[in-house]
This record gives sequence, C-alpha cells and structure tokens, in this order.
Amino acid sequence: MRQEFVDGVDAFVDYAMTLETFQIHGLVRCPCMKCQCMNYEKPEIVRLHLYKDGFEKDYTVWTNHGETNSSFGRFQNFVVGESSRSVEPNVQNSRMHDMVQDAYVMHSDFEYGNHDEEAPNEEASHFFEQLKNASRPLYEGSPHSQLSIAVRLLSIKADWNVPQGAMDAVIGLIHELVDPKLEIPENYYKAKRLVSKLGLSSMRIDCCENGCMLYYKDDKSLESCKFCGRARFKRTHSGKRVAIKAMHYLPLIPRLKRLHASNSFAPHMRWHSENRRPPGVMCHPSDGEAWKHFDATYPNFAAEPRNIRLGLCSDGFAPHSVSATPYSCWPVFLTPYNLPPELCMTSPYIFLNCIIPGPRNPKVLIDVYLQPLIDELKMLWVEGVETFDVSLK
Repeated sequence: MRQEFVDGVDAFVDYAMTLETFQIHGLVRCPCMKCQCMNYEKPEIVRLHLYKDGFEKDYTVWTNHGETNSSFGRFQNFVVGESSRSVEPNVQNSRMHDMVQDAYVMHSDFEYGNHDEEAPNEEASHFFEQLKNASRPLYEGSPHSQLSIAVRLLSIKADWNVPQGAMDAVIGLIHELVDPKLEIPENYYKAKRLVSKLGLSSMRIDCCENGCMLYYKDDKSLESCKFCGRARFKRTHSGKRVAIKAMHYLPLIPRLKRLHASNSFAPHMRWHSENRRPPGVMCHPSDGEAWKHFDATYPNFAAEPRNIRLGLCSDGFAPHSVSATPYSCWPVFLTPYNLPPELCMTSPYIFLNCIIPGPRNPKVLIDVYLQPLIDELKMLWVEGVETFDVSLK
C-alpha cells in the first residue's frame, strides 16, 4: 500500500475528529466505497474501511473540510456538513433525497444499536419501516430505489411544469423499456402517494377574496364570507366550481420532527445549550438578553435543550412582475434557532410555512392567514408533541 495513501487516510480521520459536522460522540462518518450512506463508525474502523475499500467514488470535494468547487456559483444549494455528493447537480443530491438517505441511515444504525437505547415511538417506527421498504435498490448494485425514482419524477414535473398526462405517458414508456419486475411507480399518482409516506405534506386552504377569513376548521363548509358576504367559489367555462382565492400551508410539526430524526442534524438541536460563549460575546440569538429573559421566565421549557426555539418572518416578492399587472406573493418563514449560526440562517433550514396570495400586502389581516400556524404553535407549547431523537436514541 502506498505510503501517501496511508498518510492521507490518517490525516482525513484525524481532521474529521475535530469537526462537529463530521463526527458525533467520537464516531466519524465513513466515506469508503463500502459505506455508501456515510455510516458513523469508530475512527479505527473508518481507517480499516478506507485501507481496504478506498474512498467513495467521486468523493473529491470535502465540503466538511472547507474546500470549495470553483465551478459552482455562490448561490449553489448544498447542505453544510455533507460530502461532495451534496454539491453535484444530479438526483442523488436534491435536498429531499439527502433527507431520505440520512433518515434511512439512521434506521439502519438504530437496528444495530445498544440494547440500552430507547426504541422509537409507534409513529417513528412506522415511518422507518415505510422508508426501508421504499429505499430498497431496484436491483443489485443499482443507485436508484423506488423512492428515489418517485422523487426524481416529482422534481422533473415541478421544475419544468410538466402536465400530469405527460408524466403518465413518460412513465408508461419507461415501463415498456425496462424489466417489468423492477418496482417503478405505475403513474404520477402512485409516485406522489409513495413520496407522501415521508409525512411532509401541504394543505390548500380557501380564503375570503378580501382576506376577512379562512374556510378552515368550523368554517370549512361555508359558501360565502361570514363578514363581507363575498362568494367563496366561481364557475369556470366548463361549469366547474373553483375557489376564488386560496393559500398554501406547509405543516410545521412534521418538519421539526425530521430535524430530530436526522443523524446529521439531531445533535445540533442542542448546540445553543452545549456551546456557551463567554460573557460579552454574541454570535447567536441565545447570547442575547431576550433569550436569557425567556429562559428565566419559563425554566421548565428551558430545562430541555431540545425544545425548539423559532423565529418568524415574512416578506413580499413579485414572481410575475409584468409592468401592467404586477402580482406579488407573501411568504411566511420559520427558522429553528437551536442550530449553530452557520446552519440556522441557511436556506435548507429556513422553512417556508405558508404563501399568502394576492397583489397587496395583507398588513393588519396577516393574523387571519396565520391561524393554522398559531394552532400548531399552541399545540407545541401547551400539549407538546412526542418525537424520536436519533442522536441520543
């Protein structure tokens, strides 16, 4: 074995041990050919794997080690703390695929964990089982699974605005060309249903045209606004009734649960508590007086560092800025502030919560559109929601 390769392996393991993004509790992510999903192993095991199998193919850009690839622009989306797979522009590196792969690794790690570790709750176990079944390779040695194919199809439809009929036709052609034994989704509906098992859903909620109310909960069956009397529906040329105005809402709680279900990021959910700065140093919201006042006011909440602190913001932008008919959307974002500063203000962790329709700023009526979010926040604050922390089992 060449001495240069041995020295490189030793240097990699020694340096990885110093990085929060590449090691957890003394275990290092192994980038060898054998550990395709970057499993966490003891440093000596990682060395043996690399000596025997070598580094994973195309693992050339160590984003964990501060290296950058000049061929990618400053706005290239990649996840901090992942290998070079995260910056290569292919299906293996979409954010959803990274999340799926990381959750699947976590499921495998748990199966071979210590007997003292706590078992996942029923909801987490059901999710892991579905994920395992959907993540099986299509055939031996295949880089794709039934789930990765479904994610790719949905991504193509969304990126290129492909009609559903065209997607069904393309999927039908794929079935004619490949082995019928391969478990590929039969149509667009089946692909969408498979991805929905991940639990990251969205809701379409009808609104009053003037922004007076949402047709939500007890008011879901109303045909007109109970404040201004405006009709809820209009008829198209074909005679079909469609809502005049509707907002899109992405539930918050499932997305927060995924943070604790990720091997890469569950440990970071305690960062604000485990990485205290000296007095007078401010690099994170937890260093501010408002955070400290909140902890003093609610000591029971502050006693559990994994309880999530959220920041809320909104802004308007014009996706169709035609001079004659400008039209704006008003997105609402949530940011989990438990994470370290280099993560909590990056795009993968700024959660889009809802999109408020209409060309005008909702201003004082914004609370109407925030009702679903307020309901979720009340549930989290008053009752709490049980989830499984993979980093502590």
